[in-house]
Amino acid sequence: MSTAPAADTLGSRHRSLRDVVTDELRDRIVERDLAPEERLVERDLADALDVSRIVVREAIQQLAAEGMVTIVPRRGAQVAPLDPESALNLFEVRIGLESMAAGAAAARRTEGDLARFDRLMEQAQAATAAGDGKLAARLNMDFHQAVVDAAGNPLLGSIFRSIYGRALQLFRIGQDVDAHGLHDEHVDLVVALRDQDAERARDLMARHIASTQESTLERVRALAH
Repeated sequence: MSTAPAADTLGSRHRSLRDVVTDELRDRIVERDLAPEERLVERDLADALDVSRIVVREAIQQLAAEGMVTIVPRRGAQVAPLDPESALNLFEVRIGLESMAAGAAAARRTEGDLARFDRLMEQAQAATAAGDGKLAARLNMDFHQAVVDAAGNPLLGSIFRSIYGRALQLFRIGQDVDAHGLHDEHVDLVVALRDQDAERARDLMARHIASTQESTLERVRALAH
């Protein structure tokens, strides 16, 4: 069983087998190896991943809580469908939540947080240059997770982690946007965070997320038909 690269923000040390399987299934959904509305058969997944059905069931339940899997009466679990309305809802939530987090992070960030931002941006640039879109997307989302973490609000962090997978899924769908432009927006945001300019940090984060909204929604509409 393959596992996704360890991310700074999600932490892979001392993970349970359930966490490993959850990450693997989440990754397959994000990469569309498991397509929207595809049935998730516990027995088949357990055999493929060489784990027990109980572990697979627990992983599916976690992904259902994240909105990446739906439980259909008399049919069981399936990958959640992609639709423009739910994608728009997620963008709206992210803009509100992450702009709030950016403002708080400007006031509370530490030198360690700033070093983390720089490291993730450098890693994302390297992944993009190497043509590794999958890793670049994950590092992009880990950067956003790092900003949320820097806000120092555990509830904000918990909410963001619950939507991380769906946000990553949408980012992958619309990933043909200008990678250099996204990097420049990250750089500008980090400058505001370093300067502890909360108002500018909130504004930059909101505009950064909104900048890919329409192109991503267009792609979702095309995939939904």
